[in-house]
Amino acid sequence: MKKAIFILLALVCINVQAQKPMSLDPIQKQWTTKNIKVSGVANILQLVSAFQQTWPTYSGRELLKFSKSKVPYDNADKIVDIKNGYVLYSEDSPDAESDEIMSACVWNRQNGHKLFAITFSRMTPSELVFICFYDYDPKTLTLVPEKSLANLFTPAFPNYRHRYFLPQNGKSLEINEYYGALTIKHTYSWDGMKPARPQTAIEQLDLCQGEFNQDYPVVVENIFTQYALMDIDHDGHPELLLQTDDGEYKAVYSIYLTVSLLAAQSDRRFLRFYNGAVCHSGTCGALCMSDVYVLLKNSCRQSTLNDLQEYDNEKEEYGDSYYTLDGEPITKEKAEKIIKSLGEPLEPKLKWKKLAF
Repeated sequence: MKKAIFILLALVCINVQAQKPMSLDPIQKQWTTKNIKVSGVANILQLVSAFQQTWPTYSGRELLKFSKSKVPYDNADKIVDIKNGYVLYSEDSPDAESDEIMSACVWNRQNGHKLFAITFSRMTPSELVFICFYDYDPKTLTLVPEKSLANLFTPAFPNYRHRYFLPQNGKSLEINEYYGALTIKHTYSWDGMKPARPQTAIEQLDLCQGEFNQDYPVVVENIFTQYALMDIDHDGHPELLLQTDDGEYKAVYSIYLTVSLLAAQSDRRFLRFYNGAVCHSGTCGALCMSDVYVLLKNSCRQSTLNDLQEYDNEKEEYGDSYYTLDGEPITKEKAEKIIKSLGEPLEPKLKWKKLAF
């Protein structure tokens, strides 16, 4: 009997490896439409093999080949860990047929079923990342698409890179979003049936907090508890906004090339947004007021226009504006022309999201 099962598994693997790989695009669109029968013991390799029979991929084929090689476990880019229910295939050769990366894992559900997840990513010919979830019923030996998890995660900003990190050890699913110099990390804990209760962290939050505290000293730890993304200059790349729970303190950062503070709001200054610019206004000392316009291009600071008014003690009022552009004096006419070109202030509808600490 054992010999018959072994022969059956061998035939299944041969058949799987002989199939021509599909493009990932139709798999991403159609994986929820088909149930998958599983042959034999439902360990991680058998689940991947069953998926591969229905949705043949390059990375799945190569992973199954690797699983039969003399190196069954490689900590770098190819992993077959049957004990922990985890596999990974990442192509390490520049001459490879495809740059697909695939990983898969399985969780034990509290109802006696298993949850199988498999994720794919590629860079060429166009970037694509997605994840598929299936419920495995040991009685029917069937993988059923878990449609309720098809939209488990949606990137905060479209057309930016993200990646799924399935657990080899532990049970938490991690998803990273990459925005230039910024990484936003979402960690989903296991609730017995599915990844749930995502906790979000920004890897560069300490850097952002430090830049803000240098210019706006406050005696509060972890002052920023919420974040949002906004494309201020409409170039397709977002800027990062952070704020406190009460919204009193805010900060705006460029994150495309490096993380750098553009403008901020505090108890002394407030923010305004324009098409292509952000302005922070308020007191700049005991006897002065200023409007500082930060103009952006390609998600970076292009120039800074400062409108400064000093208090006249004799007249008991603020005097005329003194304008500088990137630290150099400019005429009133030139300054007003720049300000007029920005149009009216905007009222952006931001989706603020909580950060975990």
